[in-house]
Amino acid sequence: MSFDPTWLKEPPPIVEDTEDLLRAFILEPKIPIHEPKPYFEPRHPSFDQLYDIPHAPISTRIVPDRCPETGKVLDFIETQVQNAGSTAKNSMSLQREPTESIDSARGSASYFPFWPGGFDEPESVLAGLVPSPLFETDLKSCPPGFATGVEFEAPPTGTDGARATEDSGKSGMVDLLSAIASEEAFVELLPEGLQTKLSTNDQSTQGTQQEPLPAGIDEEEGLLAVTGEQEAGEQVLKISTVTNNALQSAEWAEMLDISKPVDDFYVKIPTMAHRFPFELDIFQKQAILKLEEHSHVFVAAHTSAGKTVVAEYAIALSKKHMTKTIYTSPIKALSNQKYRDFKTTFQDVGLITGDIQIDPTASCLIMTTEILRSMLYCGSDITRDLEYVIFDEVHYITDSDRGHVWEEVLILLPDHVCIVMLSATVPNTIEFANWVGKTKKKRVWVVSTAKRPVPLEHYLYTGFGGKSKDDSFLIVNAQSQFVQDGYRRAKESYEAKQAKSTGRRTNGPYSQRQEQTLWVGLIDHLQKKEKLPVVAFTLSRNRCDNNAEALMSCDLTTAREKYAITSFFQQCLQRLVPADRVLPQVQQIQSCLERGIGIHHSGILPILKEIVEMLFARGLVKILFATETFAMGVNMPARTVIFDSTRKFDGQAFRPLQPSEYTQMAGRAGRRGLDKTGTVIILCKQNLPLDGELKTMILGKPVRLESQFRLTYAMMLYLLRVELVSVENMMLHSFREFDKRLQMPQSKLELNQVQEKMSALSKLSDHLQPLCEFYEAASEYLNLRNELLPKQLCQPKAINELKVGRVVVVTDEHHYNKLGILLSVSVQSHKELKLVVLVLDHCASGKTQPASPETLNRGPLWHQMLSLALPYQTFLPEGVGGHAVLTLAPVNLIELTKHTIKCDANGIIRSWEYRLIPRFRDAPPSQSTIEAVAALAELNATVVQAGSVAGTLELVRFPRDLTNLELTQQLQVAQGRLNRWLPYTGMADFEHEFAVVYDRKQLERKLDELKYQASYESLSLYPDYCRKLQVLQELKYIDDMQQVAMKGRVACEMGQNELMITELVMRNILTDLQPAEIAALLSSLVFQAKSDVTPKLTETLQKAEAQFREVENDIRLVERQYGVTDVCKKEELNFGLTEVVYEWARNKPFAEIMLLTDIKEGIIVRCIQQLNETLCNVKDAARIIGDPVLHSKMEEASNAIKRDIVFAASLYTSSTPIVIGEV
Repeated sequence: MSFDPTWLKEPPPIVEDTEDLLRAFILEPKIPIHEPKPYFEPRHPSFDQLYDIPHAPISTRIVPDRCPETGKVLDFIETQVQNAGSTAKNSMSLQREPTESIDSARGSASYFPFWPGGFDEPESVLAGLVPSPLFETDLKSCPPGFATGVEFEAPPTGTDGARATEDSGKSGMVDLLSAIASEEAFVELLPEGLQTKLSTNDQSTQGTQQEPLPAGIDEEEGLLAVTGEQEAGEQVLKISTVTNNALQSAEWAEMLDISKPVDDFYVKIPTMAHRFPFELDIFQKQAILKLEEHSHVFVAAHTSAGKTVVAEYAIALSKKHMTKTIYTSPIKALSNQKYRDFKTTFQDVGLITGDIQIDPTASCLIMTTEILRSMLYCGSDITRDLEYVIFDEVHYITDSDRGHVWEEVLILLPDHVCIVMLSATVPNTIEFANWVGKTKKKRVWVVSTAKRPVPLEHYLYTGFGGKSKDDSFLIVNAQSQFVQDGYRRAKESYEAKQAKSTGRRTNGPYSQRQEQTLWVGLIDHLQKKEKLPVVAFTLSRNRCDNNAEALMSCDLTTAREKYAITSFFQQCLQRLVPADRVLPQVQQIQSCLERGIGIHHSGILPILKEIVEMLFARGLVKILFATETFAMGVNMPARTVIFDSTRKFDGQAFRPLQPSEYTQMAGRAGRRGLDKTGTVIILCKQNLPLDGELKTMILGKPVRLESQFRLTYAMMLYLLRVELVSVENMMLHSFREFDKRLQMPQSKLELNQVQEKMSALSKLSDHLQPLCEFYEAASEYLNLRNELLPKQLCQPKAINELKVGRVVVVTDEHHYNKLGILLSVSVQSHKELKLVVLVLDHCASGKTQPASPETLNRGPLWHQMLSLALPYQTFLPEGVGGHAVLTLAPVNLIELTKHTIKCDANGIIRSWEYRLIPRFRDAPPSQSTIEAVAALAELNATVVQAGSVAGTLELVRFPRDLTNLELTQQLQVAQGRLNRWLPYTGMADFEHEFAVVYDRKQLERKLDELKYQASYESLSLYPDYCRKLQVLQELKYIDDMQQVAMKGRVACEMGQNELMITELVMRNILTDLQPAEIAALLSSLVFQAKSDVTPKLTETLQKAEAQFREVENDIRLVERQYGVTDVCKKEELNFGLTEVVYEWARNKPFAEIMLLTDIKEGIIVRCIQQLNETLCNVKDAARIIGDPVLHSKMEEASNAIKRDIVFAASLYTSSTPIVIGEV
């Protein structure tokens, strides 16, 4: 083949592969006539493409200018496009370009969130960050990493501004910009009278500043006098005081009065967005009126009071306005139930959960709060059309694990979104609403009602079958009054039952036979009283199952009801594969339901829980044994609620139910429109609850809404991507820092005042500089001594030395380094001592001498510093017999000597207390007092002559304690520094000279403290933020400039365990594993239950588990290194379900994997569902880092576990709902 020189200029043609052509022809057939496809595409290299610059965004557009009357186009004008070039990856504006439809619902971790409502506008934030284009103001003088920089001076301002003002004034025009640039020109704009007055004030101010202060008054006092005169005078201009009154309002929440009827409701809203088939309550009408005004609403009411009406009207209102509403619920199961209810009412309803999306473009979306948080951080385009966000069960903000999610969402919601909060009754509704209002800078209207639509009656049940099966006693009536007589009779009945059962085991849990006797008798009692259906809250999954088994002999349904139950159950089972229809739990639940008995807890399979809920709602389940989670469900009331126990295990210990927990569960009693009263029964098994405990639980106030805000790595990484919304600002807007935000305006005002004082003070003279050093050294020394001394005195050896009569050296107020006799020592607590000491004092000669100006009381620190100075090392009393008895703290004890003076301590104290009474002020001291004072004066004369206590008396030296060794060494260093500056305290007129230094230093300290209070550093979580920043930097998630690195971008994709999963992905630990092995190992991140069965793992899984442990240890090591200790327990690895998930991913039936563990079926299903969300997150991370192998394996693993009963479709979300037959 000959060489063709044309190939040097043009590359040879590339013919497409035949196999690719055939595959494309079969899968994507295209008709060549309409779209001819060339066989090759020649390449034409062009070096100009290397210099290709993307087009700039269009900043203007042409729009028609129409006549306002006729609409005729008069002209075309060019207008500026707002936010030109803004996209989801560079802007937080709502006017940015929409994203692709594939990401519009959930958003993307690479997108910016929209600007949170209530935050300062982005323009004002940028104005504070970006210097002026003219480089005249806000110039930084020191670059990052440099110790010093360049000071830029402002350009000299000449008289051009004034001249320009003059010229413009002659022509009738005023150039305000030029006038403001020059203060003199600005004065000239004023009327002549104001100009004269202002110039007079300036001259008088200058004269005041130049005039020296009179003797005896320090500069700070003089400054206060001048400030007072200026404030008293007439203010010429008050530009700085012109503010927006709405923003200065202290209250952002207001309680609506629900006692007054809303007579003009239908006048104000003639055409309602949604009509209800019943007359609305007053609180519902008032809430709806505020929704029509597009106001934030907080509704706090009891269970079944009708809060859902407010939510339904908000949904209808947004549908009328053609906008969107998001309804958030605390748990996924409740989301499914609400989807079914709202779908029936409004039709256009969607559902978004971790694993499914149903109609994400609907006008009403149901989701959990975690999903909404993810959408807000990821900049979902749904937020643009969002009008209402409804938070159901908002009191879950107090939950320690998930409460912070509610706060983050409330902070992140944009300005245009109206917030509707539904909650149980809480005592601090106004406080919480005030926080929401202040955060959003919009008033929140609170609608709170303590009225129950169906009153409750509470009983104690002491029966135990047989003749005692009707022993129930009313303890709280329908008027919420505690019936003491009922409790007394219940106590008598319980004691009689205990007396009869003497010789049998009465303490400890009931046996199965005893439970059966109790429940059979109780149900018979309830049937006679017509109190069915019943919800029996049993705060243990195992006890729920055991109680249901104990009622095997009970049959509470008729033949028609049995047929309806069986028919509905079998239709629901058709959604399962045949092998799953015969699972033991399925057969157990079916057998119970046919007899009218239901079980509902987290260990039950989700589809079975939904069957139980639907049958209970239809009244076919007569008694339902449920755990606390059932109380969170939708409106499923019963006639009676039973408490199997009033104590629950909270993960650490057993405790009584809190009032809020009891009220939430008891609120299920009483069906509105069917029952006059609801019945709540408390079983008395092992013991009878105390009356005080019952009063607190039934009638006590619920728990206050408290902030559980905490910093997570994901939140920090999300916000570090966005410069304008900082993590510090997020912390400041949290409910935890609400009090701090309320105090910040006052702190800033005080800061400005102190700064003005500091600027008015003149520079200290050179001869006072040594006293400044003395102040700093003394301050450090006193802080260390005051911290160490109480610890030393609380040691047993030191307490033994503190005996009555011991001579000590003390300092307290104007008593400096005085000898004293210890009269008594009392230990108030483990670390607090109280010392009573007799000291010498000047003889008062009948009258108390007034303090001189130099000895004005400036606080304890002032006196402690003076006591360190040379002039006050010893004390020489004036006159004879002067003394005082002082009550001192350990910090007032300077030295403890080994010298002892015998005295009557009690007699001296009694004599002193006697003379403190005004009538006996002039009474002579007791003989024991005179003798003790004389002995002390004699010893004091020796000390004064020697010049110090150490040179005269032997001192007690405290033994070195290893726990305080570092503090002792620091104190020695501080003592050495103090000794270097002590000679300067011997100067003439020391106290007056030091007063000037002290006042200035105290002012500087106050200035620093106010700056600290006004800064982010004073936030309670700021130290934790700094520590976690160091962890992220150490692990390379962010760089030194706090820019998010690749690992940080990967971590943003994770819902939880961000660091752990990211490290596994970045270290390539998952890539070499099989899909089933990956799924099994990642289950350790989501499984939290306890198991007594040790899983049997393959060799590969064991090696991978060791690698997982190593990664976890590496992360925890870095966290401990930087002091991060608030690691959640649910983030710890738990490999208890590894074998189960491994076999499930290998296509084993559900019945077989249940033989491998003791974990309940429902918990396994929930774990695998959460695991699927984690697998999807890792798949997205693999896409970001460009790992196609890991991406495909994650997809395979996800598909392997998404099958059969684990991912059976919810009955609530089915497009073809199953109808329960008529009874």
